[in-house]
Amino acid sequence: MVCLEHMSEMAVIEGFCLKCKTYGPIKDGQLFKMSNGRTRMGGHCSQLGCTGKISKIVS
Repeated sequence: MVCLEHMSEMAVIEGFCLKCKTYGPIKDGQLFKMSNGRTRMGGHCSQLGCTGKISKIVS
């Protein structure tokens, strides 16, 4: 089982940017614990010129 605290260091998490409509790696990603107990990775879009935010549930 992968430890979620070290997931951002080990693997590149990709998500879908709703602003530029592309898939790509999450830049400056951080893990957040949601109120329902699940964990999500949140950050910014890595495409040049895009200021969108990406969020993906990882567990």
